[in-house]
Amino acid sequence: MGGGMYLCYVDESGTPEVPGVSRHFVLAGISIPVWHWQTADQEIGAILAKYRLADAEIHTGWLMHWYREQDRIPNFAQMDYVVRAAAVNRERASYPGLCAAGWRM
Repeated sequence: MGGGMYLCYVDESGTPEVPGVSRHFVLAGISIPVWHWQTADQEIGAILAKYRLADAEIHTGWLMHWYREQDRIPNFAQMDYVVRAAAVNRERASYPGLCAAGWRM
């Protein structure tokens, strides 16, 4: 294995104490070779811009969560951002007891 410097980002979610204030504790990290850092940053920036998230903080929980409307909306994966957002809002409006963001009231 060759040498070289890596940038490493480590983050945690939840509480490690038992019992804690959350039901989980996750520790995750990513390591990127310094020679690849600028390319990776540009690629991530392009993805965030595509989904109008350039100024948002991304949480892994959002990526891992199952959003049932994605399964219920025909051709969801083929829709562009604007059409997806409208379809999700229509679908969520049909759920009794849920707010617009999809959380139980």
